[in-house]
Amino acid sequence: MQLDRCLRTPEVGTPIFPCRRWIGALAIAAMLASPVDAYAHTRLKRSSPSSGAHLSVVPRQIRLDFSEVPDLTFTTVQLVDPSGRPVRLSVPAYAADSKRSVVVTILGGMPAGDYSVVWQAASDDGHPVRDRFKFVVAPGAAGVGVSGPESARSLDAAAAHGSQMESTVHQDPVAMPEGNGFGADSFLYVLVRWALFTGLLLTIGVVAFRQLVLRFLRRKEDPDSPMLSDAERRAARIGHWAVGSLAIGLALRLFAQSVAMHGTAGMFDVGLISAMLVKTLWGRGWLLQLAGIVITGYGFYRASRAVPLSPRSGHGWLIATVGTVLLAFTTGLAGHAAAAPKLAALTLFADGLHVIGGGGWLGSLAIVLLAGIPAALALPEPERGPMVAELVNAFSPTALMFAGLVTATGVFAAWMHLGALPALWQTPYGRTLLVKLALLSVMAFTGAFNWLRVKPTLGHAEGAVLIRRSATVEVIVGIVILLVTAVLVATPTAMDMKM
Repeated sequence: MQLDRCLRTPEVGTPIFPCRRWIGALAIAAMLASPVDAYAHTRLKRSSPSSGAHLSVVPRQIRLDFSEVPDLTFTTVQLVDPSGRPVRLSVPAYAADSKRSVVVTILGGMPAGDYSVVWQAASDDGHPVRDRFKFVVAPGAAGVGVSGPESARSLDAAAAHGSQMESTVHQDPVAMPEGNGFGADSFLYVLVRWALFTGLLLTIGVVAFRQLVLRFLRRKEDPDSPMLSDAERRAARIGHWAVGSLAIGLALRLFAQSVAMHGTAGMFDVGLISAMLVKTLWGRGWLLQLAGIVITGYGFYRASRAVPLSPRSGHGWLIATVGTVLLAFTTGLAGHAAAAPKLAALTLFADGLHVIGGGGWLGSLAIVLLAGIPAALALPEPERGPMVAELVNAFSPTALMFAGLVTATGVFAAWMHLGALPALWQTPYGRTLLVKLALLSVMAFTGAFNWLRVKPTLGHAEGAVLIRRSATVEVIVGIVILLVTAVLVATPTAMDMKM
């Protein structure tokens, strides 16, 4: 019954905070699966020769078996001999029996000694992984120093197809960052994702605030109220800044991805960047996000040029809504949802709904704080307190709806990737998730404060001040949660560790 009352638009003067208990409970449940797009990354499962092997026969081929299908565009393999010089290899290719395996033929001779294999790979999720392993060719091993009977033909074929090799191999692995070098989990890349998530959250929040919160409020108040027009104008301005930050963040993400994929030597290479955008799902997702930014920005522009709450303004907001939905559902394409090993289409759809839920909940709260409450406080003093109460009451069903969406999609993600409860404290993914849960407990504490202290004061000037302070705390904690999420999406999931 209480949940049913929360779902209905509250009566004038009725505080929303009984509903906050439901929202807090839903949020904690959602934390068990809350990363925006945290799915498995490509991982080397085994190799031939294996790491640390001592060989009595010189190998003629190197085979790498991965947990996912690697994209050959970003797959490089180098064999380094005991003197530190590279051994001539063929272009990487899929194995005949599995596209999850990459093979290269050894074209050069191999004296006895220690060898290093340096490799890089990435799947459609755009997460580059690189590492090296060693093996030993024993003295007197069969084939030492001999290229093999087919070596001459192989070298001629490699020379004949040199242009193909040049376009396929992105970067000399020796020049690329290795191990702990710049990658999707690097600190700077985490900051780039954080900026993108924050901009996307605010963009969705602006649209949700105008299309839902202000519509609820308009039904209760005078449609010509100056507060409604002022709030819409403020929201549109915030939308412009949010889309602008998204555009900057998207450009930085392309730059960061290029560094992660190609190393510093090739990060500005137009040909390599074009191949990354056109040949991979990550790149196509990036292009769709760019289209979403353009559409959303144009919608905000049209809305801001029209009379607030007019039909022309409504057309602009409709365009912005379409662009925002496109942004939400392409996040997974440019992230890790694309690498889901099963139910890929459903996983991408759930990922988009999860993004909409998070932005519609926390993002719209931020816009209530940044646009709605300031517009209400601009009214004559006797009208301020009641209008703030009405605004918060109009936000209540919106928040509950989006929190429920976050919960449902979060449970689905948990089923896909957590595996078992002990994974919460036994894996890096789970421990990072626990940090996020601890931050949500701070938001739950804020909700309890609202229930005990803010509820009795809503409708008065004191209540407006208190709700503004508590909402500020929630938004700040939410931004920190986004930072943890930016780390989480580059962390292999618990299920990935079992693959």
